[in-house]
Amino acid sequence: MSNNATSTTGDAKSSSPKAVPTAPSTMQVWFPAGVWLRKYDWGKNTIGDLIAAVSVAALLIPESLGYASVAGVPSQVGLYAAPLALIGYALFGGSKLLVFGAAGSVAAVSASVVGGLSGGDQDTATAMTAALALTAGVVFLVAGLVRMGWVINFISKAVMAGFITGMSIQIIVGQLPKLFGVDDGDGNSFEKLWSVVSDIGDWNWTATVVGVGSVLLIFAIQKLIPKLPAALTAVVVTSVYVAFADPDMDLVAEIPEGLPSFTVPTGISGSDWLTLLLGGAVVALVGFSEGWGASAVVSKTTHDDLSTNQEFRAYGFGSLGAGILGGMPVTGSLSKSSAAIGAGAKTQMSNVFLAGIVLLTLAFLAPAFQWLPEAALGAVVITAMWGSASPKKLIALWKIDKVDFTFGALTGVVVLGFDLLPAMITGIVASIVYMVYRVSFPGAAVLGRDADTGDFETMRWQYGHHEGAMDTDAKEIPGVIVFRYNSPLIFSNSEAFQADAQNLLIEAADKNDLPSTLVIDCEAITHFDSTGAAALTSTLRYVQRYDVELALARLNLGARKLLELTGDLDEIGEQRIFDTVRHAVDASTAKT
Repeated sequence: MSNNATSTTGDAKSSSPKAVPTAPSTMQVWFPAGVWLRKYDWGKNTIGDLIAAVSVAALLIPESLGYASVAGVPSQVGLYAAPLALIGYALFGGSKLLVFGAAGSVAAVSASVVGGLSGGDQDTATAMTAALALTAGVVFLVAGLVRMGWVINFISKAVMAGFITGMSIQIIVGQLPKLFGVDDGDGNSFEKLWSVVSDIGDWNWTATVVGVGSVLLIFAIQKLIPKLPAALTAVVVTSVYVAFADPDMDLVAEIPEGLPSFTVPTGISGSDWLTLLLGGAVVALVGFSEGWGASAVVSKTTHDDLSTNQEFRAYGFGSLGAGILGGMPVTGSLSKSSAAIGAGAKTQMSNVFLAGIVLLTLAFLAPAFQWLPEAALGAVVITAMWGSASPKKLIALWKIDKVDFTFGALTGVVVLGFDLLPAMITGIVASIVYMVYRVSFPGAAVLGRDADTGDFETMRWQYGHHEGAMDTDAKEIPGVIVFRYNSPLIFSNSEAFQADAQNLLIEAADKNDLPSTLVIDCEAITHFDSTGAAALTSTLRYVQRYDVELALARLNLGARKLLELTGDLDEIGEQRIFDTVRHAVDASTAKT
């Protein structure tokens, strides 16, 4: 009996279901809400999602009001953006807990795009801001439908880090006039900062105390009582003070009571729509970069398998929803998503509840915002952007890659010295230049052989214009140089490849140690174009001029086929191609 029992237990263990990776269904790809809504456990998840929605609302509502001011539109526009943006992403997005709404990055881009078109007219700016949200939604949807998810890799992380850092500092500087109760200055961020400092004699000291006090209060609550909604607390405290003390300071304009209506912006010319479409592409690029980064952090908790193309479509529906209600551009938010996770959110239903809370706020609590001081709203924005304004990520790049750091820092400086759109153009150009630079000067190495293991290891390396030696037991192989090139061999680096190979022979000749064979480890040469293939045969002719043989090791089938198509394989010869570096070296040493 005991044997049978043991056998049964063993069978039970061996037959227990195992998790295996599976491809997502069509429903999961195109309408993921159809999956999670069908499986939603109302008894188990509702309370947690509802509590999380209330907690996130305490952060989203004041921040949305502040981001509207960053965009240069009435405060309610930030709230109008939230309901359908939240629901749109909840229905079509792949992240279980990402919170969608107004953000400082897209608000700043919106201000940059709309500011030059509206002529300072508030109604025109409001209409164009909603139109910009719509055009961003169209860009997202089209990009998702034609599967352009690869575009997100077109701007380097360093450039985007510089852009976000500069933009965050720009937003903070832009809020200082509200904090100190002075008029907005003109010019770039440096000029605006100097304007605020030089106008110290005109500061409204009541606004200054309220604004600076709100900043300190928010930071103190975040540090000491993290479960208390810091931004909402500052808004409530300062609003109560204004309601009873009636101080001489600027207040947020009265927010219309009632729900927003569905609308399509009118009175915009065809040329302005074209400009807004181009601006929508910039909003999409900046917004998705920030939102995708937020999703990556959230997925560490939720373990979501995200697709950029699916997220493009979800961002598209969310952005269209924001624009249809007369709201501003939106994106995924890390701070709000983190707050949702911390509050115990279970599913995207928490964001559906959150959308309802925003609508209830507009319907019943809008009159309460009439006592909200501009200084407190500026404090909310400053504290929200404080973390992303830190240059820590950018500075860390200095130790990793100084070229990367330089391009990122340049983008940030252009943001502060000029504006967001020139900085974005600078960033894109810098990313392209950086990509071409890295392809043109890829990594390369000279390999040696470990006498004990027989393995081939890097002895000397070169990366860009940097080079060094490895601490290894590998030794040079008499009569053979093994050269590894870590890049596809194409037109942009073909000259550098030939120069590197020639320099190896020149250095060896200077030491009176010219090899009999130059072995090229081709494992990382995944692709040849016609120029690269010609560079390989040119190298063959060069080494043969000095009675040195050429051998190619680990040439993959795709690269070999390309050499056949260009006709260069005929000149190189099958006898010079080997499956491994070891075979190439052994064949070379056998001849000597």
